[in-house]
Amino acid sequence: MRSRSTLEMALLGLVAQKPQSGYDLRKTFATTALRHYSDSPGSIYPALRRIEARGWIESTTGKTSPADPRRRQDYRLTDAGKKTLIAWLDQPVSAEDMRMRQTELMLRFAFMDGNVPRSITIQFLGQFARELALYAAESRTKWQQMRDLIAKAMPGRVPIHTGLLAFEAGIEGMETQVSWARRVRAQLMEDAQ
Repeated sequence: MRSRSTLEMALLGLVAQKPQSGYDLRKTFATTALRHYSDSPGSIYPALRRIEARGWIESTTGKTSPADPRRRQDYRLTDAGKKTLIAWLDQPVSAEDMRMRQTELMLRFAFMDGNVPRSITIQFLGQFARELALYAAESRTKWQQMRDLIAKAMPGRVPIHTGLLAFEAGIEGMETQVSWARRVRAQLMEDAQ
């Protein structure tokens, strides 16, 4: 697969839902959690040009209205774009993904319906839960080691350290996500029967 950014894949996922203009896409990024990836015209429009040059989307000239006489340029997904999107969605979840790309994993999950079979989504959630549970357990061990070191430096006291508390919050968040992934996977499996 050619080099691609998460922003480009988010754009493909949105255009897969329905043809949209650059303005529509910017508005979606600006008003949803996708803002994390960008709502800047300096990022979105060049990304649209790149994925259009790769043949993943194509533009069509839309209608004008008396209120806005400019020609609207809508983008739609091509067959090559659909294949690229599916390949991105269908990647296995790795330990490296857990450490570096958890947000991208949730973005992939968000675009699965309508693009990949439910079995792929169920498989993804199983891998997600397994890898995140391992990462949370590793993190919990490191947290305990840090807590023990601080306790040695402060004998007779239970260490209350903001760094440890922040680390613990992150671990508890991961454990909650593992529970969520397992529950949702079970719901999807039950629904598939």
